[in-house]
Amino acid sequence: MQNVIIQIGWQGPSIGKDNASTYAADVFSFILRQPDSRFQRALVDTGLVTVAALGYYTQRNVGPISLIAQTTPDKARAALRAIYKEIDAFNEPGYFTDEQLESAKGLLEADDLFSREKTDEYTHVVSFWWASTGLDYYRGYLGNLRRTSRADINRYVANYIQDKPHVGLALLSDESQKQAQITPQDLTGQ
Repeated sequence: MQNVIIQIGWQGPSIGKDNASTYAADVFSFILRQPDSRFQRALVDTGLVTVAALGYYTQRNVGPISLIAQTTPDKARAALRAIYKEIDAFNEPGYFTDEQLESAKGLLEADDLFSREKTDEYTHVVSFWWASTGLDYYRGYLGNLRRTSRADINRYVANYIQDKPHVGLALLSDESQKQAQITPQDLTGQ
């Protein structure tokens, strides 16, 4: 059976215009990636998708936010409905715990520190941050991650994801589309 790749994208925060939301985006993405998150339990643990991730690519001018999921044609429409149901719930109280928030910040910090262990890898990390955000942003990155709060994440979700213009697409063969019968409304959650 062939796979269906689903991608939903939004325009995210820009460095220099809304730095707090860039940190919140990274923390929230890490919360959702954890196997015990509500997002993973609702999508992966139920068998609707085999992979689901929300990510933000830090940029000075409109960093993209992307949600990517992989499923099968027979589950594609149900997966899309479940994905949009989760998006609608992102800012509900209790969507993630304080422990998950602190864990995500710790994992992000550990990931950043680990990237510094090999000089050749660290040069790529520093050059990315220098080119995309400036070194001042990078120097303050870990401290700002640690200060990210639930309110920062709620503001990020409200300002950039929920009920915001977005694009949805599915990568699938013609044969898979005959089985899945995905509509434009399915892809945009309408």
